[in-house]
Amino acid sequence: MGLRFPDDLRASLLRHDGGGSWGFGPAPFYELMSAKDIRSEWKMLCGDGDELLDDWWNGHLVPFAHANDGGNLFVDTRTGKTGEFFNEEGLTLKGDVVWPSYLALLKATARSLETGRPIRGWRPKVVKGELEWESTTRCTPGPCQAGPGAPPMEARIS
Repeated sequence: MGLRFPDDLRASLLRHDGGGSWGFGPAPFYELMSAKDIRSEWKMLCGDGDELLDDWWNGHLVPFAHANDGGNLFVDTRTGKTGEFFNEEGLTLKGDVVWPSYLALLKATARSLETGRPIRGWRPKVVKGELEWESTTRCTPGPCQAGPGAPPMEARIS
């Protein structure tokens, strides 16, 4: 790959290599990837286009988590920031998937687990040894609103 991984991602991979991450996803709908899977996914994504566009995948991005719908969470090796990528939509560099770093995302998840407070509209909880994400957004016939008593929408990571 020829990239220097951010220290926080590198340390995480050295500790657990994303392996056995079933049951833990750093964000709703996502599973951590192993170093082998990261390399494979990175090579595939880099082969999707030859031009470097601001809103499309480029070789400075390292995927670290994947979703069953084809999405990836990534870290930009130039800035350390995280984001999201979908082949159909390109890069998402704003909103609830952007964190200052991989470590900031993990710390926010841990803090939410410890306190029970939502993290950007989602609340993680452990159920039978697996992490589930429950939406704290209440949908009514009008626009969706976050609040207590909201019917939960769950993202089960298993």
